[in-house]
Amino acid sequence: MIEFDQRISEQLSEVSLNSSIQVRVGTSNAFMVTASTILPLIEMFDMGGVYISASRGAVEIIEAFEGIGMPTDRIHFIDLVSSGLLGGTETQYNNITFIDSPIMLESILLRTMYHMRTTPYERNFVILDSVNALAIYNEDRMLAEYLHTFINTFRQREVLTVIINVPDQTPPGVLANLDLYCTDLVDRGQVVIN
Repeated sequence: MIEFDQRISEQLSEVSLNSSIQVRVGTSNAFMVTASTILPLIEMFDMGGVYISASRGAVEIIEAFEGIGMPTDRIHFIDLVSSGLLGGTETQYNNITFIDSPIMLESILLRTMYHMRTTPYERNFVILDSVNALAIYNEDRMLAEYLHTFINTFRQREVLTVIINVPDQTPPGVLANLDLYCTDLVDRGQVVIN
């Protein structure tokens, strides 16, 4: 049985809908921290949402979540990874949208806003996974400006924003801006075992 991080659930119970949360993870615990963040949003707070995936393909993420018993029917996935792969956009899941490239930041924002307008759920979240993956493809200053716009766009719409990043793989200027833009911090950085 998978154990979710209850501390994250407790921390999320104290944030408002227009909050922006920076979730710092390590490379070894990113999946479980992300799942521990999403599960209470769906089950305890009855939210729906959009999951923007720049780190792994959406099909892989859906299958991993379903493999640990986490529902994915309330989440629309925006996949920035698979469209460049041969046959990458053929899938049995109808809750995935593909964007051609992680450098198409405006398209990502517009597509996310579209799904927020068409969602049947009263309360919603948007998860950006992950800043360090976007940093591979985008210039630091442009990415920092985009994150500022992204966070404020959803804050004004009372959409809970969750920004996932691996701090030691995120450019220092972008990380400093996230510290400034985000209202809350969940820090579950990589645990080193000797």
